[in-house]
Amino acid sequence: MRAHAAEIIAERLASAEPRNDGRQTPYRNHPVFVAQHATATCCRSCLETWHGIAKGHQLDRGERSYVVEVIGRWIDRELATSIERRAPRNVTSRRS
Repeated sequence: MRAHAAEIIAERLASAEPRNDGRQTPYRNHPVFVAQHATATCCRSCLETWHGIAKGHQLDRGERSYVVEVIGRWIDRELATSIERRAPRNVTSRRS
């Protein structure tokens, strides 16, 4: 998932002036898009406001890695929470 997130970030967010900035990230249809909105990594304005990454320059390798890591951690946390919700709460063993 992180590799795909890296591709999406490189393609849609990394340039100095991304095409349709502020509207380039859909709200659904892919876990990375959902994560981008949840973590304020969806556009350059959000990156600047919430993560201190200034607009107007191409994201360097470290900045791209940071964004991918933020997205990856959010997805990991959501998956863990989802699994916990589905796990049986009161498991009793049967003894013969």
